[in-house]
Amino acid sequence: MAGRRPRAEPHERVKAERRVLSPDERWATEIRERILADCHPFQRAAVEDPSRRVSILAGRGGAKTTTLRCRAAIKLTSIREAEILFFARTKGHAKKLYWNPLQRMNEHYGLKLRFKESEQTATCTRTGSVITIKGMEDDSDIEIHRGYPFNEVQVDEAASHPVARVAKLKDEIVGPRLGERGGCFVLAGTAGFDLKGDFYDATFPGSKEHARYVDRGNEGYEERYWSSHYWTAKMVYELPRARQLYPAIASNWEEALLEKTKKGWSDDNPIWLREYIAQWAANDTNMVFHYRPELNQWDPFGGAKLEGIQGLVIALAKLREMGLVDLRFVYGGDMGTALPYALNIFAFSPKDAKRGIWHVMFFERTGMHARPIAELHMGPEAAERAFLHRPAEPYAGALGVTGWPDAQVMDTDLATLAELTNTYGLPYKKAEKNPHYKKGAIELTNGDLIDSRIHVIKGSPLEDQLTSLQWRENRFGHVEEDQRQASHSSDTLVYGRKEIAGLFESGAVEQEAGPGAPTPPQPVTRREPGIYSQPAGGGLSTTRRPVDPWRKL
Repeated sequence: MAGRRPRAEPHERVKAERRVLSPDERWATEIRERILADCHPFQRAAVEDPSRRVSILAGRGGAKTTTLRCRAAIKLTSIREAEILFFARTKGHAKKLYWNPLQRMNEHYGLKLRFKESEQTATCTRTGSVITIKGMEDDSDIEIHRGYPFNEVQVDEAASHPVARVAKLKDEIVGPRLGERGGCFVLAGTAGFDLKGDFYDATFPGSKEHARYVDRGNEGYEERYWSSHYWTAKMVYELPRARQLYPAIASNWEEALLEKTKKGWSDDNPIWLREYIAQWAANDTNMVFHYRPELNQWDPFGGAKLEGIQGLVIALAKLREMGLVDLRFVYGGDMGTALPYALNIFAFSPKDAKRGIWHVMFFERTGMHARPIAELHMGPEAAERAFLHRPAEPYAGALGVTGWPDAQVMDTDLATLAELTNTYGLPYKKAEKNPHYKKGAIELTNGDLIDSRIHVIKGSPLEDQLTSLQWRENRFGHVEEDQRQASHSSDTLVYGRKEIAGLFESGAVEQEAGPGAPTPPQPVTRREPGIYSQPAGGGLSTTRRPVDPWRKL
């Protein structure tokens, strides 16, 4: 008969029936309730949280990875054809911490999962939903998921992954396609010592992106980018009947106390704080700098990363909005043989009773030599005039924004310093590199970091180095800088901080006396090119320093 559809073959009908999957809502609800009933209260809140960005900061042994599996199991059994992606540090960790326990959950709760070992995927035969378990050892492990939509992406031990890789996964790989499924991005783990990145911002109580889920509904509660959950094994241990209800977690906490006693850890030991109390703590015994974002970070660019002159202009405008209008400047440079050339500019105000140091510009570039350095400082046209032995002013570049700085210090070879001075009129002082001197200078810098006098631009190379540089033990058992780690930008802070302290000590810059709003200082003539005394290596003399004046504050 015309228009009549041909009768489907039996095997085609079977295929069609398989494509029309109908999850049993009663079955899925029963599984959900059984899973939630087995959770402790802190864990249950994290499993039920419907937010689009969820963070879980939990102490060791508090069942945070189990929480991730519970979230996945509920979605696998209740959402039709859901896609869930789980990342651990390595494929081996993923198998041990997630894959094998998920198989046991499948048997215990009847999740109807079919496991494919070769691809490390599990498919729910009643809903068609799939979970993929992966290691995240390099960028290739995340790149293969670019462009795919997911209902949930989970990153376990988030503090142990490189900050840049987690950010790339969230912002570039899976983030752009989460919206079409209303997908969720979950970061979970213990606290770390690298005080930066998405996981830090999501879990640190002082962060503008962090909001505690337990505070929802309370007066003053504010929706933030991350819905944050926090607990420790100790908190679970102190719940009523914890020994009977949550025996594994209770045992974990008792074992932790024994380990603490055995190791002789104090309550403030950074390992104890990070791993068991779930508090972010830099390991000050290993870290070179005592940098704390909550004390030392400032963000003049509203989250953007603006390098060079453009960033300098905006940073200075922000400081002037804050009332710091009589700004003075020190330039710090570093040009190693293998590392990029780095220039950082630091601002300070004689009227600031606290003597704060504000990082206002960063610049890093390879392939730099005297001419492009001069162009960065004074602009291409002024550099050309100086090269032709003509008056260089008016300046563009950094000098065109700040005027002439009170001091310039750089770590580079003498030939480059001579060319900058004699050809371009940029009289840089050579940085002090004696290891014994530098260690003392770092100690003084750390004092100012702890006292919240130093403010570093968020996301800058300087901040990256301040939060990552560690001491190492040499063959004589003494700690020293690890020369394998990049320190070109952090070195400029040490040099610049020393020059600013020397300016106050020498009287070149006068600090008003007395607390409160200071009176205007006596005018100090700003130094012009050529005023520096070059025979002693250039710059201002700061050798007379029996007591560091900053410690008097």
